[in-house]
Amino acid sequence: MMNVNYTKVDVNDPAVVALATEMNATTKEVAAIINQQRYRSAYNRLQLQRMKVVRRLVKEHPELLEGGK
Repeated sequence: MMNVNYTKVDVNDPAVVALATEMNATTKEVAAIINQQRYRSAYNRLQLQRMKVVRRLVKEHPELLEGGK
């Protein structure tokens, strides 16, 4: 399991309140959308770092793809 670290936005944040007013939505909905986007962005960054390591490992040791024969 991967531990994804990101900064959550608060429903009482002035920017969230202003955006919710503009969108005619609740602050809870706007905060959820922003937090989901931040989580996804942080998750993708972690995945890219992990895949970079895997690609380098496979490039250095192509025998790993042969199933350990």
